[in-house]
Amino acid sequence: MRSSHLCSLPLAVMFLTTASAAQQTTTSTSTSSGTTSITVRVTYQQNRQPAAGLRIELLSSSGALVGDVVDMRTTDGNGGLTFDGVGSGYYRIRVSGPDVETTTSNVIAAGGVIGPHRISENIQVWLTTAGSKVEGSTVTANIPEAAQKEFKLGSKEMDKKHWEEAKDHFRKAITLFPKYVEALNSLGVVEIQLKDGAGAVRAFRSATQIDPSLPRANLYLGQFYYDNHQYKEAEPYFLRSAADQPQSAQILTALAYVELQNGETELALTNARKVPALPDHKHYAISHLYAAQALAGRGKDDEIAKEYTEYLKEAPDSMLAPRVKDALAQLRHK
Repeated sequence: MRSSHLCSLPLAVMFLTTASAAQQTTTSTSTSSGTTSITVRVTYQQNRQPAAGLRIELLSSSGALVGDVVDMRTTDGNGGLTFDGVGSGYYRIRVSGPDVETTTSNVIAAGGVIGPHRISENIQVWLTTAGSKVEGSTVTANIPEAAQKEFKLGSKEMDKKHWEEAKDHFRKAITLFPKYVEALNSLGVVEIQLKDGAGAVRAFRSATQIDPSLPRANLYLGQFYYDNHQYKEAEPYFLRSAADQPQSAQILTALAYVELQNGETELALTNARKVPALPDHKHYAISHLYAAQALAGRGKDDEIAKEYTEYLKEAPDSMLAPRVKDALAQLRHK
């Protein structure tokens, strides 16, 4: 019998745009039928510019208490995103990123009964000292006024989903100021909306050519290649992101999955095993399954069983839990 019984499972990792199907995604705050779309727009407090590439978590909430992560996404080039189909209940929005102070919203009532069907939440975040010094940042770079004007016009067109018009403004902004990283990121988002994957890659890669360590650009490119199942291309960008944010369970989980897909089982095992020691690690319980998969075929059934056991402790109600229980039972009866 093979040492790993989950090798055929569709171990879909969550990353920047979706919550993991293997994690618990329901919340006890759901009280009735009806759903809400929550649109979030994030800007920097210092200059009101759109905050692109930030991690946005939708959290369950009970009074003053913050509960589990219900969904997680990343802001686009215009600092926006939308959580669709949010069940009736009480929630908060938490914004975090490498260059900003983590910010949590007030309680939001959602759902067709206790709350409206559509909610707009505007959140302002403070850049840290390190963030204000990032090369190419819209905060400190000497960006010509004309370029800033084009960027703002492009952002307004993005709000209206006028993608071609937005693209034209962002291109003009970049022509006026080639190191305009935020404009390059926004252009990449627009290109994706226009189904021009090659154009998106060019824009995002241009941002990393300006500054190879730029966190937001690396996250965008990592996500883009990941979503297109181009794991070899995704890996270097996730590696840069992990180096920039070594305490991010989210990035390390994604990196471990990509390394598995690339046949780098030892690297995948190392990164997957870093996750349980990090903050919010229970929201990335699937990392235990990645570790188990990396151990397959090594004759280490005891270690695989331990990973399965830890996964079941952290995600007992997940969609994969029944199959993990079956696999664990088979290991124990060998």
